[in-house]
Amino acid sequence: MAEHMKELEKRKMPIIDTLRSYHDLPPDKELATLAIQNKQMEVEAAEKYLEDVLQSALGTRE
Repeated sequence: MAEHMKELEKRKMPIIDTLRSYHDLPPDKELATLAIQNKQMEVEAAEKYLEDVLQSALGTRE
């Protein structure tokens, strides 16, 4: 039974972490959509920055 409880805890934690991220969203649907779009833009910018850094690092090794 204890092992089963540990397995359930492992499954529960990612779900709880995901739900926590939604606590910062505003209650209005339009504002929530805007907040999500802003976060997506931040992620895209971070991915672009990482890609540029990796390309730069690869370019200096050649």
